[in-house]
Amino acid sequence: MKKTLSVTAALALTLSFAAVAGADPVNGTDPTDVTEPVNVTETETEPVNVTEPINGTVVNTPDNNTTPTVDEPIIKSEEVVLVPTPMIELTNSVYFYNAPNGEKWGALAPQKVDTTGNRIDVMLGGEWVEIYTWKGTAWIYIE
Repeated sequence: MKKTLSVTAALALTLSFAAVAGADPVNGTDPTDVTEPVNVTETETEPVNVTEPINGTVVNTPDNNTTPTVDEPIIKSEEVVLVPTPMIELTNSVYFYNAPNGEKWGALAPQKVDTTGNRIDVMLGGEWVEIYTWKGTAWIYIE
């Protein structure tokens, strides 16, 4: 117990020395620093109306206490997904492939997966469904 405490204290002391040695000088007493000191004077300013572009739109912010107003919608109607792709819930482990009847890439545990919308029916009653995986799009066989 005493050895563990001693090692922990020594490690903490070493880390604190490393942090101090790696820190930048606080008061600018670095001998390689050749910049001249700059005198800064504070001036009082009044609030200013700010206009900033956001994604090609103009946002008017009269002061810092109000919510900005957007002149046009940020999401345009052609960007909205009207028909989302169906989700499939896998109830047991399923292999996924690079193509229908192709090379096995791996297996998926039971979970919900998002499909791309591409499906290929098989004569025996099942179907191949294209899904999104961490390796890109892949195919699974659903009976």
